[in-house]
Amino acid sequence: MRKTIAAALAVSLAAAVSGCSGGSPEAAPVKEGAEGAAPAVKEVRVSWYGDANRNKVYNSTFDEIQKKLPHVKIIREFASSNDYWTKLNTQIAGGNAPDLMVFSLDNINDFAKREQLLDLQPFVDQGVIDIKDFNPTIVDSGKVNGKLYSVSQGNSIKASYYNKAMFQKAGVSEPDFNWTWDDFSKSMIAIHDALGNDVWGSEDLGGISNLLQSFLKQRNKDLYTEDGGLGFEKQDMADWLTIWDQLRQKGGIPPADVSAEYAGKNEVEGILAAGKVAATMSSSNRMKLFQDVMKDELGIVRIPTTKGGTEFDLLAGVYSAIYVKSKVAKETAEIINLFVNDADAAKQFGELYGPVGSTKVMKALEPFIDPTMKKVNEFQMQVSKNATPTVAYPTGSNAVNKLISTANEAVAFKQKTVAQAVDDFFIEAQKTLKK
Repeated sequence: MRKTIAAALAVSLAAAVSGCSGGSPEAAPVKEGAEGAAPAVKEVRVSWYGDANRNKVYNSTFDEIQKKLPHVKIIREFASSNDYWTKLNTQIAGGNAPDLMVFSLDNINDFAKREQLLDLQPFVDQGVIDIKDFNPTIVDSGKVNGKLYSVSQGNSIKASYYNKAMFQKAGVSEPDFNWTWDDFSKSMIAIHDALGNDVWGSEDLGGISNLLQSFLKQRNKDLYTEDGGLGFEKQDMADWLTIWDQLRQKGGIPPADVSAEYAGKNEVEGILAAGKVAATMSSSNRMKLFQDVMKDELGIVRIPTTKGGTEFDLLAGVYSAIYVKSKVAKETAEIINLFVNDADAAKQFGELYGPVGSTKVMKALEPFIDPTMKKVNEFQMQVSKNATPTVAYPTGSNAVNKLISTANEAVAFKQKTVAQAVDDFFIEAQKTLKK
């Protein structure tokens, strides 16, 4: 089971602030061929997802890494967030996946359990990948069933961020740091009532699986059980979908057609940047991506809590992994090593996905952290104590998580009642998890 990295986030941030880790991070030297000759250049395919901004950051990072690996030619494959997983699954099915792939914590288990990823521990043992400076809990977060399949590129915690100017214009008080789901609903509806028919409180997040998971954890449940089944009951999902359905009916979130129009848009083109909604919930690191394209200041608080429920804040992160059929696994491991340890590469990548695993890298980044990311770091330190473990996602979970989105859309477009959507979800999800 994947362990929490909350303590590691706090340790990494504290180390960066206090300066307790000295020196600049250095990459492991590249060895020459057996007789001193430069080794033959090998092509390594690397992949990632995101928007134009993330594409630029990844490219500049790999530019730095390329300079230090003359025996490697880095072939880059970028896809949008929506297209990446479909493309990756197709490539894996055809036995032609990229050598280096990126995953998030909520989908890496599926690929690892399908034996599509390479165990990285031998490269760690050989010193090809150096993670000695990582907190052990961050290392463990990249493991599935005790094997190290991935290395963190950065970690964040789910958060709510909101447009301060829109709250002020609507005459609605800014969210309390520990606001509840009731507080959230009342505020979102009030913003719509105050600002007009073409402005809503929040974007529609009822189909986001990891937000449902946070809601369930507040009830001492989870998305899945240790044996690979669903970890909640029909009533839990009905309560969740009802929150969003009532918001939709009262203007707290947009109607289905408007939400569909903005679905899958990047930060620049998204509904928050467009000024159509005043709030959203996502990984805390994305706050900077939004702030960079918005003139209005964003605030950050926890995702809504359940009154009288369990304190919980959900960890997120992006990780590097190697395709199990890669013919250049060692060279790919060298790229991963530079990605997480090289100071020049780290300055290019920054905290794109939140605080990085290496305390030395965090120290090197400290002078370059902008005010928005400092807010994010402070937020993460404040809530990391509540980031308790979750059950590792089972094989088939990617398909099940999509069914959550499908259920929410069916209710939004009035194709099904909440009860019908829940019944259909449980039937399909249980079929998928039994395969």
